[in-house]
Amino acid sequence: MLSSFYTKKVEMNYLNFVYSVSRCLLPSILTYTCLLYHLIPPMEKLQNLLILQLLLLLPLSSAYTPPDKYFINCGSNSNVSGSGGRNFVGDLNSGVSFFVGQSSPVPHANPSSSQLYQSARIYRRPSFYEFVINENGTYFVRLHFFVSSSDSNLATAKFNVSASGFWLLSNFTLKNSISSPVIKDFLVTINVKRFRIYFIPSHGSNLAFVNAIEVFLAPEDFIPDTASLVTPAGSRISFDGLHSQVLHTLFRINVGGLTLTPANDTLWRNWIPDDSFLLNPMAARNSDFFPDSPSYQEGGATDYTAPDPVYRTAKEMNIDESRQLNFFNVTWSFNVSKSSSHFVRVHFCDIISVSLNVIIFNLYIYNKFSAKINPYDKTGQLATPFYYDFVVDSDESGIMNISIGPRLDSPNQTAFLNGLEIMELIKKSDFVSWPRKPESNRTSLFAIVGSIGGGSFVIILVAIVLLSLKRRKTKPGQSSSWPFSGPFYAKSSSYNRMFEKTSNMLPSNLNLALRLSYHEIEQSTKNFDSNLVIGEGGFGKVYQGMFRGMKVAVKRSEPGHGQGLLEFQTEIMVLSQIRHRHLVSLIGYCDERFEMILVYEFMEQGTLRDHLYYST
Repeated sequence: MLSSFYTKKVEMNYLNFVYSVSRCLLPSILTYTCLLYHLIPPMEKLQNLLILQLLLLLPLSSAYTPPDKYFINCGSNSNVSGSGGRNFVGDLNSGVSFFVGQSSPVPHANPSSSQLYQSARIYRRPSFYEFVINENGTYFVRLHFFVSSSDSNLATAKFNVSASGFWLLSNFTLKNSISSPVIKDFLVTINVKRFRIYFIPSHGSNLAFVNAIEVFLAPEDFIPDTASLVTPAGSRISFDGLHSQVLHTLFRINVGGLTLTPANDTLWRNWIPDDSFLLNPMAARNSDFFPDSPSYQEGGATDYTAPDPVYRTAKEMNIDESRQLNFFNVTWSFNVSKSSSHFVRVHFCDIISVSLNVIIFNLYIYNKFSAKINPYDKTGQLATPFYYDFVVDSDESGIMNISIGPRLDSPNQTAFLNGLEIMELIKKSDFVSWPRKPESNRTSLFAIVGSIGGGSFVIILVAIVLLSLKRRKTKPGQSSSWPFSGPFYAKSSSYNRMFEKTSNMLPSNLNLALRLSYHEIEQSTKNFDSNLVIGEGGFGKVYQGMFRGMKVAVKRSEPGHGQGLLEFQTEIMVLSQIRHRHLVSLIGYCDERFEMILVYEFMEQGTLRDHLYYST
């Protein structure tokens, strides 16, 4: 079945060549034909006209040829031949830029594993790869990861990956995928000349890595910008803006067929069988393998939409003539992200009918949406691939059901499906950050000196205020001006005991104009999302947030940290009265719900630590 795949590729390359030549020379061919037409014998006239017509009818879709870059063998200076004819170039000799990152062979690599996974680029601080992009469009971005059973360090790595303002992976780890390669597949619209992929170790891990990277242009119009939107309630409206989001592949299913590896796919994709996703395996059966090549139509599906084997196999209803009732659905169930949007592409090719207009059926997504599938309205002939695209919103269950079923108005009451793809939509994030390169050494020097000077200034002021507060005695029997006295100062092992009182009164010398609501802060940090943590200090964790249209840093006190109420009060009093260009400004504070939260302006050019350790 698959041996004919390479023969077909050779034929397609030949047709591409003939087609290109014929289109370039078309005006000359037509002129020459008209001038000499009356000199050609009648029989030869007919033959020549037929040849010319065939040249002009070659499909435009065949003009796409998969690029030969970028395929990167990370952490190596040698090239590796990948499946499907790809040549993975060692990044040390690839011409691709990368920042920081330790080049390291994989320790105790399994000799039986692919040579592509014998090396990796390992990061202990934020870093990136940079690719020069010559043509705007939709690109495949694939990241390869592999951890051997003997490598305990990489097994514990946890990190984030971002590109073009999107979080591709968050707190990603391979601890549950030991000794098995993991390939993360994305479709990204790139409209910049230099495209960067950032690798950022997660807090507490300090380790990130990657074994191989693929970045190459997809066929034109491979993904539409608009598709029908389907919700769990069944509503169907138009969804616009797919090109402004990243598509992360969750499932590629070869329905009714076998596993397809990159060697069997025109765009080096992986497809898996559908059997494990069927709710009732007895409801469906594999169709007979179609022996001929699918009949592609111009403007429709191509062998890049899905490879030939996907369209030459199918699942159909398992009709039992001995049963009185054969009116049922075939359902596939998939675990997806809860309350998220997904791009769903369903592939069809009627390889089971013996004549036209005999099978019409329904496609169901969840239980409240259905679409009529009439292959002959779409293609007009048998064994012709076509597909439908949807954007599907998942519900709180995190389960997406896709079904096919018969219609009463169909001459042959059955249904079929050839392939299925599900990709999660990743929206652009306002909170993606990466190491920033200073404009010059001079700028970096001023930043360091200014930061050190400003920091020293604050330390001195805080020390003076603390000494003043300590020397200020309260009279016996008189309560402190801060109403949370007593439990706040008790060095108890229980953090919650600090918040036994419920008053939110503040001392008279605090700036009440800076008080912020807890609800606003919670919204600005997406309910204190752990993915937005950018640091941790003596006071607690620091989150990046978007507050009233401005990027902010949010410090939230947590159990087990040494600083408490006195430091919280002091910091508000001091910073609310100080403004300096080398000091971050205090935006506000919150003491609602027994919280101690400080909100600062966000340091766009990075921290003092960034300039000391990450600048070049």
